[in-house]
Amino acid sequence: MQMLDDRQFYCEYDLRDARKNAQKGAFREPATHQTKAIEDMGSWYKRHPKPYAGGILVLPTGGGKTFTALRFLCQTALSDGFKVLWLAHTHHLLEQAYASFPEHAGIISETRDTLRVRVVSGTIGHFHPAHIAAQDDVIIATLQTITRAYKENHPSLNSFLDSAGSKLFVVFDEAHHAPAPSYRSLILSLRDRFQDMYLLGLTATPVYTDEDLGGWLRKLFPQGILHQISTRVLMAQNILAKPIIEPQETNFNPNFELREYEKWVGTFKDVPEDIIDQLAKNKNRNMFIAEHYSKNRDRYGKTLIFADRWYQCEAIAEYLSKRGISNGTIYYHADANPGSAEARNLRRSDENAQVLDAFRKNRLDVVINVRMLTEGTDIPDVKTCFITRQTTSQILLTQMVGRALRGPEFGGTSEAYLVFFTDNWEQLINWAEYDPLTEGGIDDGTPEYGKRPPLQYISIELVRKLAGQMDNGLNISDRPFRALLPTGWYRVEYAAKQADSEEIEYVRRLVMVFEHERTSYQRLIEELITNPDNRLSDEGIRLTDVSDKISELSQTYFSEVDQHFGSDISHDIFSLSRHVAQSGTEPKFFPFEEREFHDLDLIAQDLMAKRLDPYQEDEAVELEFNRQDRYWQVLYITYERFKSQYNACKERILYIIRHGDNPGDQVIKVITTYPPPQEPSDELKQQVKERDGCCLCCGNTNSRLLEVDHILPSYFGGTNISDNLQTLCVQCNRSKLTQKINFRDPQTDLSHPPQELPRFEPPRNRDTGDSDIWEWFIRKTLNFFYRCGAVHRVVIGKRGEHFYNWQIELKAGNNPQWLGSYLEELLGGIRAAKEAAGYSSPTSITVWAPDAERVEFKKAPEK
Repeated sequence: MQMLDDRQFYCEYDLRDARKNAQKGAFREPATHQTKAIEDMGSWYKRHPKPYAGGILVLPTGGGKTFTALRFLCQTALSDGFKVLWLAHTHHLLEQAYASFPEHAGIISETRDTLRVRVVSGTIGHFHPAHIAAQDDVIIATLQTITRAYKENHPSLNSFLDSAGSKLFVVFDEAHHAPAPSYRSLILSLRDRFQDMYLLGLTATPVYTDEDLGGWLRKLFPQGILHQISTRVLMAQNILAKPIIEPQETNFNPNFELREYEKWVGTFKDVPEDIIDQLAKNKNRNMFIAEHYSKNRDRYGKTLIFADRWYQCEAIAEYLSKRGISNGTIYYHADANPGSAEARNLRRSDENAQVLDAFRKNRLDVVINVRMLTEGTDIPDVKTCFITRQTTSQILLTQMVGRALRGPEFGGTSEAYLVFFTDNWEQLINWAEYDPLTEGGIDDGTPEYGKRPPLQYISIELVRKLAGQMDNGLNISDRPFRALLPTGWYRVEYAAKQADSEEIEYVRRLVMVFEHERTSYQRLIEELITNPDNRLSDEGIRLTDVSDKISELSQTYFSEVDQHFGSDISHDIFSLSRHVAQSGTEPKFFPFEEREFHDLDLIAQDLMAKRLDPYQEDEAVELEFNRQDRYWQVLYITYERFKSQYNACKERILYIIRHGDNPGDQVIKVITTYPPPQEPSDELKQQVKERDGCCLCCGNTNSRLLEVDHILPSYFGGTNISDNLQTLCVQCNRSKLTQKINFRDPQTDLSHPPQELPRFEPPRNRDTGDSDIWEWFIRKTLNFFYRCGAVHRVVIGKRGEHFYNWQIELKAGNNPQWLGSYLEELLGGIRAAKEAAGYSSPTSITVWAPDAERVEFKKAPEK
């Protein structure tokens, strides 16, 4: 294994030794699906189609795409004396291919005694084009670096290419994206220069049919798909694990200022480093991640946690260790800042290797790492991956996810848990998403990207509109409800170079179109097709470089639109322009087919005609909200928001009945405002803490642990008024997450008992002898059970009767009988924890309330 702290990106293999290792069985044999792929590529290689040889291998993430391609190359082209130029878009992909070579070198035939492999890019630690040598056999490089070097007629690159003669084999990783103009120009130039050249494309994204391989993709790969297999088939064959996707909301609100967001949004980089620092340094957030694993450790099993900073790794590791979970951390010395004495003291030179070895041998449950993605590590039996933050990079996301996708046939697991931690972002960000069933090959019923409605985008706009009209003091719609829903959306795709980097991201986003803008967009796209601007085909172009052009298009085609919905109009025009300039085609438009079934005006008119009383009307509206064949719950999230929008539609209809005019033409003026602050002021927080005096859930009075919580979370529209705020301790706040629970309310709103008792970690070790800590535990358990501040007092004696007979008094209105079937479980957990620590334990629990009969459970006497 290549040491993670010693990155070397040139290797000269002694193939005689490598062949001896291969004869000893040191190399892994391909799986059945990989063998079939190698056979299909081998047939294509032997045919050497004319005039150009170009084809695509399609294998989903986890199917061994790189393994299969390298085994094929070593069996064929490299054994026949070819030079290989392996091109990819990011340094992660380069390093993945480089680290995989040792597993295949021994397969190369005896016509070669040595194999020289070099990684070339602008990334620190990689070689520059000047270091390319004619003696090199394999160059693994970024498309950007080779494109520039080729355009500049770099002598070192030319020497390597000339040394290939008629034997040049080019591999194009991530080939499902139609290449940007500069890249396809490189490929076509190489093909003109080396007419016998092979071009192999690799992709995990489905190519739906050969007919879809149109345009430039068909020209580059004239033989189309050489081999393709779907994710479903590999799952059925136990090659891939079945992914179980679990989103987890952290309830953390990143501070991404509007001005900084606007500067960042056009860079096509991942979120800024200072924002990542915020996420990595937040103690409560790191604690939440560790706590989530701790609560689900039996289900998650062997887990990789992907973090962003070395200190985040150590923080999560510390929290896990306190919970008795064996873990280790992996990060490069560079990640830990070798100039820091603290960092140097934390790491030994061989510690990463030792952690990996312990993890492989199942002496560790969890490894927390900073992008331990492609450095030759192989841990097939990882069951779970924690992705601790959202990313805009599809490649980075795919590589992290791929770590848990090995199925039983590859030494992995039948199921893989993919836990995605998400934060409360105020901005609309085009996050990368993982959808396993859209990889590898097309299956019946799998929708292409853009076919499914972008409900998150629509929801953000609807909630923003609702908040705006309520802030104006009049909750009345200024236009028909369907005008608030898009008629459809354009799918735009283009290559974009990250600012201050040679990394390329393939951007894929949806531009929403509303009915009052539909004609404007159609006219804009006609103009872009008819009069293309070649500047916009450059993958490195920035919005600021063409701001005059974009402003002119905006004024020409959108000057009469009263208000643009969705994202910034300049960014929408810029995205459409780049798509057209790079592809030469119109972006595909997807109509919102379900739009006609989501007309809240018609629902309001129908219910008004029935003249229901307020209770009947509220019940009917809630029934509509809960319909499973509608998107209401996704669009508005809470019933309270949906009901507010219903009322606004109803008021508009009544206004028209009374006045004959649309209120939008008469009294409503849309005011664009910034969203209100999601966090209360420090002064208000202090007032709430002084008002409450302790954690209203468990009763903890330690001021250092107290926080101010939104009863209705801000994520669901909760405001910063004091009546919506309550004091909770850190642990209770983390347990509440985004639930609406009012611990200030002394009486439950539930109409029937919950189906189970909340399960929280009981006190351990010395804490089990502390009656105060047990009181906090019982208050928390029962208050979460009743979903209010139900507990009046807990009596736990330090001696005498109440030492063995614990008493719990509920406030009036909370039925103690609801706990009858759960007291045995509660008492059993308490006794187990106390006895494990060597303390005497209670023998009974009694619960009562002033207005209800008491309930009691006693442990049966031992025989």
